[in-house]
Amino acid sequence: MRMRLTILIALTLVLLALWGCGPSQRADEFNKKGQLKIVFWHAMGGPLGDVLNGLIQDYNESQDKYYIHPEFMGRYDILEQKIIASVMAGRTPDVAQMYEGVTMLLTRDEGEESLQALNPWVEKWDGWNQIFPAFQENSTYDNGIIYSLPFNKSFPVLMSNREILKLIGKKNPPGNWSELASYAKEIHERVGYDKELRKPVLKSQAQNPEDIMGYAFAVDPWLFEVMLLQNGGQMANEEQSEVYFNSEFARESLNWFVKGVQEGWAYRTEGYNHQNEFGAQKVAFIITSSVSQKFMQKKLNFDFAVTPVPSGREREVSIMSGTNVAIFEGIGEARTGGAWDFISWLNSPEITSKWARNTFYVPTRRDALQRPEMQDYYKNVEGASASIDQLEIGDMEPRSSAWYRCRIILRSYMEKVISHIEKGDDENPDSLIKRYLDMATKRMNRELSKYHIKRKSSS
Repeated sequence: MRMRLTILIALTLVLLALWGCGPSQRADEFNKKGQLKIVFWHAMGGPLGDVLNGLIQDYNESQDKYYIHPEFMGRYDILEQKIIASVMAGRTPDVAQMYEGVTMLLTRDEGEESLQALNPWVEKWDGWNQIFPAFQENSTYDNGIIYSLPFNKSFPVLMSNREILKLIGKKNPPGNWSELASYAKEIHERVGYDKELRKPVLKSQAQNPEDIMGYAFAVDPWLFEVMLLQNGGQMANEEQSEVYFNSEFARESLNWFVKGVQEGWAYRTEGYNHQNEFGAQKVAFIITSSVSQKFMQKKLNFDFAVTPVPSGREREVSIMSGTNVAIFEGIGEARTGGAWDFISWLNSPEITSKWARNTFYVPTRRDALQRPEMQDYYKNVEGASASIDQLEIGDMEPRSSAWYRCRIILRSYMEKVISHIEKGDDENPDSLIKRYLDMATKRMNRELSKYHIKRKSSS
């Protein structure tokens, strides 16, 4: 009994230590140059991480007061888990990249916020008024509190094989979803890939060419949501306590993909295979993040176009993706000053334009677009303006901390629908879509209700 009590006391002391020590427990550290260390957690790997590390090196060499110590955390979901664990243990970084749902989770309990309100800094900063309105809204929460600044923001773009378009007599890529479906269907019927010539050809002018598909896609709520808004629907109510993915607008949007699979001009791929197959000229069109072009550059050895996401019937709207950067509570006045200096530097005209030009993300502020190097970028780089042209029509997904789970649910039911169609099941597609979207909506609303119950109990 005494042994059990001793163990229990020891465990309690450990837990109290973990919960009780705030982030300020880490003493201020300085390098040999006397610069104060600012720890920055991020999820930018590969070529994006190379660009970010280059920027951080530029920042560290540009002044003698602070130095940023970047720590790569892996995928976004791993970064999120580590951020939450660091808050629970009281050992956070100074700055971190995060989605809005994480920001909501860390700030929803009044008086126990784990992130600093940036309003005192923003009020003295002349850059806020230059930040695009969509990004301002994305960073502003209840009662006008600003908890973050934008960082890596992108929009969906349409990538088109111009060589294939020429074969069917089209000069320009499709501008709306109806045209995309029409072009994709015609291409699948008329165009093939000649392995000997190593290029797309008309089927009527070749022997045994390989099929070329019109459109390839990975099941992703992002595009589904864009179409939903464009068709006149909405994702959620104003309180974000209820979603509307079972509406007629939602059913119409999902049916576009279903029809493509049924008619044979569209097909579903896994992961990033749709990008690989576009690079191999096995498919004429894909829609992907603007940033994908950074990873695909070596594969694009043919004439291609990158244009904004196709337009819909009712509204000109797109949905931005990407994260913001936030500063943690309890890190002390000195490190807070350094953290703000860094994230505002990231959002300066020169740096946000440099980040955009080297990654295909969008710049975060208007005046960056007027810089000479950005103007040259627009003129000389294919696809440079495709995402930037969507800045003024940008919308965002719900910001509830339950949204990450809701997104997983929505994707799983979208995949169920597509799987049934691929198998050729007898069920009427309209009833199939309705049944699964009804189920998805009920499950998503249950997740949102848990979040709102917690918010009410903590307020």
